[in-house]
Amino acid sequence: MVVMLITACTSKPNLPPTDTIVAVKPTQSGVIASSAKYGYRFVRDGTPQEYQRYKTFYERFHQQASGVRVNFLVKEHEVTAEYLVVMDNRKLDAGQRDVLVNQYKAVPIDNDRLGVLFKAEGFWTTVYAPDVADPYRLDRPVVVSINDKTQTLSDLGTVAMVPLLPLFPLFMMYGCATGPCL
Repeated sequence: MVVMLITACTSKPNLPPTDTIVAVKPTQSGVIASSAKYGYRFVRDGTPQEYQRYKTFYERFHQQASGVRVNFLVKEHEVTAEYLVVMDNRKLDAGQRDVLVNQYKAVPIDNDRLGVLFKAEGFWTTVYAPDVADPYRLDRPVVVSINDKTQTLSDLGTVAMVPLLPLFPLFMMYGCATGPCL
């Protein structure tokens, strides 16, 4: 039994280097983003101030955004979603640029674009059919890159030391599922 436990804990998840999110389902506590094979579950109740930060950002700057780059950092079954909102410098006045840099820590991507980073934490599972039902399907699927940082665990002592991390909101996709998306 111990061998089975260690084997289960040391086997790496086999997520692809990219995945295509085809459906986003809002739930009572957050959102589920699903591809054809995997579900990524995020809870937004964990950090209400971060949700409010994104909501305020979105209300003020969504028209200046040219898109969003999404990256999932994976370790075991935990997922940190990183959303780099790409801002078009040509659509910004000096005051807006100052707010983006000072309040939202925007960084230059190139001469024409700034990037503002938001994060959410959750976990991944195999997809469940109700999560990709027609009411939740996206008109335009979203391709995400996946960086698997999973480390192989070598002994039972190491397995016992792996901490459980709390779940945080996937506020960006929740906003896209309930209204216009960037």
